[in-house]
Amino acid sequence: MEPSHIFQLPSGVEAEVREFTGKHQRILTQQGKSKKMADLLNEVLVDVIVRIGDEKQIDDKFLKNMLSADRSKILVEIRQYTLGNPETFDFTYEYLSEGGKKNLELEVACNFPTTTYKVVGADGKLVDAEFRNYDEIEKEYEVTLPKSGEVVKLYLLDGEKELAASKIKKSDRSSHTPIIMRNPRKFRKTDSGETPMLLDLDRTSIPDIEFLRKTIKEREGRVDTEIMFEHPEAETKGPNEKEVVVDVLTEKAFFFPSEAI
Repeated sequence: MEPSHIFQLPSGVEAEVREFTGKHQRILTQQGKSKKMADLLNEVLVDVIVRIGDEKQIDDKFLKNMLSADRSKILVEIRQYTLGNPETFDFTYEYLSEGGKKNLELEVACNFPTTTYKVVGADGKLVDAEFRNYDEIEKEYEVTLPKSGEVVKLYLLDGEKELAASKIKKSDRSSHTPIIMRNPRKFRKTDSGETPMLLDLDRTSIPDIEFLRKTIKEREGRVDTEIMFEHPEAETKGPNEKEVVVDVLTEKAFFFPSEAI
């Protein structure tokens, strides 16, 4: 039997995976110009995931419906399992300078802290999620805003909502975007029942909107795969350009440790 690796996802569901092979490096590069990195990674994951809980029929639709932190955890675990759990990896950051393209060589720690998803326990307090299968997960939950008293429903972030958010122009993104990605809705009672209405964040009070941010942070799992460093030419950059943030899961170098591609 082919060796595999078993671990727990931030949602509590158990996952079993096989290691990457040269085939998967080929997939990540062969169609790289015509497909987004997320789509290429999903194609690889379909081939290497043995099961998620009891579910063995893993396809692209299943992956896009997975909670975002669970999918990130799978990618990190497979990469580390395949390479023998290295403590660091070399990453070359390419940037444009007045003299043309330049490189900054970085050594990145393979330490990606994981936060588990939380659910409301019997005593009303948040506890770690311990789902056994994906069909048990309730993606929608409700909260009561502390100032307005309104009940708002939110969704946990998954692949489909990330995809929708990726289509938002950078010029249109703001501090509202992470909340909008969770589709916050309040409900108005009508003669025919309740009608959902997208929460108007511009008209939401600061205490209520900050409560939403805090709730999302507390409830949702996370795998911290972002690295932050000062831009090599920070002194020439504006205040919002001095620090560079890169998610290693979007970089092919993370899956090609030799960087010889």
